Amino acid sequence: MAAYGGTGSVTQASSYGDLSKNDAFTIQKKMLPIAKRLLTFAKFAQKETKPQKQGLEIRHRRYERFPIVDSPIAEGVTPDFTSLEHTTLMHTLKQYGSYVNTTDVLLAASHDPVLNVISERQATQAGETIDFLSYKTFRAGTQAAYAGGTSRATVDATIGLQALTSAATAAPTGNDGLIQKAIRVLERNDAVKLRKKLRAAVGIATEPIRESFIGICHPDLRQDIEAITGFVPVEKYSETGDAIEGEIGSVRGVRFITTTQAVPFADAGASASSLFMVTTSGTSGSSGNCDVYPVIILAADAIGCATLGGMDSLRSKVVQPRPGPGDPLGQRGTVAWDTFYSCIILQDLWMYRIEAMATNL
Repeated sequence: MAAYGGTGSVTQASSYGDLSKNDAFTIQKKMLPIAKRLLTFAKFAQKETKPQKQGLEIRHRRYERFPIVDSPIAEGVTPDFTSLEHTTLMHTLKQYGSYVNTTDVLLAASHDPVLNVISERQATQAGETIDFLSYKTFRAGTQAAYAGGTSRATVDATIGLQALTSAATAAPTGNDGLIQKAIRVLERNDAVKLRKKLRAAVGIATEPIRESFIGICHPDLRQDIEAITGFVPVEKYSETGDAIEGEIGSVRGVRFITTTQAVPFADAGASASSLFMVTTSGTSGSSGNCDVYPVIILAADAIGCATLGGMDSLRSKVVQPRPGPGDPLGQRGTVAWDTFYSCIILQDLWMYRIEAMATNL
């Protein structure tokens, strides 16, 4: 396995295909940082690792707050006791993966380290897959506001996430009022601002971040967010080293991060004018129903994710071309990866979703 720079021997009985365990771990140590840098949602989730051989079901317990005691204790009278109440939340790990076909000719004749190239691309594929799976789960929160409307289908075609340009005929009631509303709802629900995130490294350690709520959205909303009054670009932070991967800046204590995995709801909004993007049913600026972009705002402990124990669940598997049933000349091989992953909303009251259109540039 010189293409990987590994030192272990090829084994026939390895769960990593033709890779020895040492070579498999070497590849995984290269793949994991690439994949983890692409994880946006999971960075801010409670992390669970399920031990192997103990099933695939994950259980979280959410303990409820004790009520305020606003009545004095009467002399000689035992007060009512307080019960420790909790809610059990369950989800199940599922397996995801993909593979690439290789040939003996490709491996023998290519000028490039083909196996290295494939594993790097697969690391990106794994990271994007996990991030999209997280996004599909977390965009289903029940606390939501719709720009100029009361539902996704009625998101107003004249109001964006921020105040419109002078060409707009409607009053800019969108402005940052939606963000202000999200902050008020989260604070009213005693949501705690995030103070740490998962480190983009092989382990599951965390690292501190500046206290804030986190807003995650598609890059198409960058210009709308940057136009909000009070927006502070990441370049003007007092400590630029505090920036999170993909972060573009902050508004009123909400730090905004963009990822292409936060895809809009296609053709889900109202009929739009040329002021807004119609990216699915037509070209930008054309008429038609607009795509609706969600902005997911998270507080601490709102979401959770889980993997299966063993190198954080991301495994490489290589089968070299060799003779066998159905391939007598040993012409075909594969390079594959798989992972076990699941995520869940732990506390719906501590996350908020804003849905709006993206301004046409």
